[in-house]
Amino acid sequence: MKTLNIILTSTIIALLAGCSSAPTLGDQMVNRGKDLVKEGNTELEQGSIMVEHGKAKVERGNRMIEDGKQVDAK
Repeated sequence: MKTLNIILTSTIIALLAGCSSAPTLGDQMVNRGKDLVKEGNTELEQGSIMVEHGKAKVERGNRMIEDGKQVDAK
């Protein structure tokens, strides 16, 4: 009986130690949140670059329109 108690106690302690080393739901949520923030920042940077490229294209297009109007006016 004493041996059984020792085995049960050891098993419970081992299970508790194993559970405490596993990441909790809160830890998992925090890690996922950090990943989402990184992804969002990357997308924002890429979006900013795309906006600048788009603005440059619009400016070139507007210049071509004006140049085309002047060519036809001559």
